[in-house]
Amino acid sequence: MRMPINKAIALFITFNIVLVSVSMIVLANSLTDKISSTKPQEGGGITQPEAIAIIAAAIAVVGSTIASGIALKSVATAGFAAYVERPDVKTWLLILGGLAEGIAIYGLLLAILILGKIG
Repeated sequence: MRMPINKAIALFITFNIVLVSVSMIVLANSLTDKISSTKPQEGGGITQPEAIAIIAAAIAVVGSTIASGIALKSVATAGFAAYVERPDVKTWLLILGGLAEGIAIYGLLLAILILGKIG
């Protein structure tokens, strides 16, 4: 029995959201284990403000990825329904999908800006 295309896309988007979320949480967790009140030159790891910045960057990526997945699910569901009735809306479907993916890219850029301040 084949899975309907809308459910397959929703499952794919959900898998991507979980994958990015888990990877960012693991990254933040591994970096915050090195928190120390001493200076990094003394071998104490990273400082508390740096750890907070890393967690803020992880939250920015995870939040924007979740929002992008929700937006892309809506675009894909409505886009496939519209494509069945009018195949000429294919270009608009791709444009709206790109706009939904742009949300995740904005979160990634914000994380890069945050991490650039501590580097």
